[in-house]
Amino acid sequence: MRILDANSAWFGVPVSELMENAGRAVAAEANKLGESFAIVCGPGNNGGDGFAAARYLKSKPKIFYFWHPRGNDAYSNFFKAKNYKPVQISEKTMPELEAALASSDVIIDAIFGTGGHGRIKEPFRSAIEAINRSKKKILSVDVPSGMDPDTGEAEDIYVKPDITICLHSVKPGLVKNKAAGKVIVADIGIHAKAYTHVGKGDFKFGYPRRKEDAHKGDSGRVLVVGGSGTYTGAPYFAAIAALKAGCDLSYVAAPKVPAMKISMMAPDLIVYPLDSEEHLYERDVAQILSKKFDVLCIGNGLGDKKETIEAASEVIKQTDKPMVIDGDALKAAKALLPKLKENVILTPHGGEFKMLFDAAPTEESLKKVALKLKCTILLKGPVDMIAQGKNFKYNESGNPYMTKGGTGDVLAGLCAGYMAQGVEPFKAACFGALVNGVAGDLAYSEKSISLLASDVLARIGSAERMLLE
Repeated sequence: MRILDANSAWFGVPVSELMENAGRAVAAEANKLGESFAIVCGPGNNGGDGFAAARYLKSKPKIFYFWHPRGNDAYSNFFKAKNYKPVQISEKTMPELEAALASSDVIIDAIFGTGGHGRIKEPFRSAIEAINRSKKKILSVDVPSGMDPDTGEAEDIYVKPDITICLHSVKPGLVKNKAAGKVIVADIGIHAKAYTHVGKGDFKFGYPRRKEDAHKGDSGRVLVVGGSGTYTGAPYFAAIAALKAGCDLSYVAAPKVPAMKISMMAPDLIVYPLDSEEHLYERDVAQILSKKFDVLCIGNGLGDKKETIEAASEVIKQTDKPMVIDGDALKAAKALLPKLKENVILTPHGGEFKMLFDAAPTEESLKKVALKLKCTILLKGPVDMIAQGKNFKYNESGNPYMTKGGTGDVLAGLCAGYMAQGVEPFKAACFGALVNGVAGDLAYSEKSISLLASDVLARIGSAERMLLE
């Protein structure tokens, strides 16, 4: 629900509107159960739903809360509920809560919702015990407080309602545990794209946060294999993007000539010159595979010489590590498609997709291919499409000026960087597409038609900060 709320806001339906709709739906059901009401509100969005419900009940409710809500939208509804003189729950006010519960026809449980996990602490514990002792009609908002929304289990006590109003959809735990009473689903107006498109919520609640005691290397190492002749920008963009995605170390393995140029361009990278001068050959394979890395990103600026494609094919075949296959290396991947594992991301544009799968780059053909293969496919286009098995997402971020050379290499590096931190391939591809597009949109807002791949690269940090806020 946190992801859906944030995604919905990202696509134009703010949490405040969802909360208002939730409050209205809760009140509509509560009004059918009795004439007088007591509402117990928690400090999160579930509590915000309870405060919103107060304004739609047919009589003035008695409102109790634990402390001021944390979120802006929940606090806004708390502020609007000031007219009802809400009472803060404490040891001193517990008798007042019990008296209000005893004198009300209906009790609305808006304490935890989907945010409740683990053992219940005070003063929540005493409030839940009082609600259950009341023997009045109890209505829980979204999930009975104290019940795990995914498993339906409770480590400790939980509210035992007569009715649970599920917001938008039935939570899995309520199917498994019938103690939620009668379950009613309320449509609260979540934007349709919140489910089908990659949005802020996916990244904000899916990105792995760094531990306080983290050490260098804990967040992964990416090895970019690419570069040929004068093609130095592509592997550079990919390797730097991997670092900007959050991985700790990024390496480039390239033939001697491009390797020398890349090492001069980027002191943040560790560059390994291969034995070959300008192009990747089979003699370089063992040297590449001897390096220490967590994720391989191969193909950026590699070139399409026959010997190079054969060498890339050997690297792919002999690597068990997660990998992103991009650019010229996609030609090497074509004969290996059935053998590619779940830890592989392919990043073709429309022409490369047709080359790989002998099919037009359409949603229908992408879904069909994804069901046959194990790997994730990120089909780049005006609207990116990401597929793996039955998983499918659109990404609308980005703009037409991102057709400039190098932006695809930035995308490949982002995907590799997220995978290096333990993000599963499908999500890493979704994150990469979203962040790359948002960075491109930020760059376009400043650079207009002069947008370059280096401008996109420079704004990755701003894009990630915007998505994490």
